[in-house]
Amino acid sequence: MITVNELVEIGKFNKPHGIAGEVNATIDRDVDVSSLKCIVLDVDGIYVPFFIESFRSKGVDSCLLTIDGICSENDASRLSKKTIYALKKDCALPDDDGSDDDGMYAEDFIGYTISDTGGNVIGKIEDVDDSTDNVLFIVGTDRKTVYIPVADEFIVGIDSDALIVEMELPSGLIDL
Repeated sequence: MITVNELVEIGKFNKPHGIAGEVNATIDRDVDVSSLKCIVLDVDGIYVPFFIESFRSKGVDSCLLTIDGICSENDASRLSKKTIYALKKDCALPDDDGSDDDGMYAEDFIGYTISDTGGNVIGKIEDVDDSTDNVLFIVGTDRKTVYIPVADEFIVGIDSDALIVEMELPSGLIDL
């Protein structure tokens, strides 16, 4: 029997795609779905493995899955909005816990203030743009919105108590 401690949430099913049972899914983590032995769904409180017959990438976060035993649009519609889990042992996640080196994601910094190495406030992180491989902080300043790359080489220090990210940015970056 599969327990919740053996699982990691990797995404969510959206709506059926076509009439042959294929389902659109949004994958939240950097998981190679095509290499998984199975995915796991909560069916009436019991975690049940489902085997992937085919996988097609569809955009950055989305894919189309054909699941063994799901053969019609009606079957596929029953999966809509269900959370997709994977067995931790089958997932190769960064640092085994899905986090980056310091245990935080870029989204965790929303609400933090960015300052330069001189202590001057640049602005407040309002959102994160992760639609491309180059993740950006969306920073509100007095004058405009600025996009700052989330890059280790720019981050000098993080004060989690004061909610401040100290950054050393290339000259002219915030003037773009």
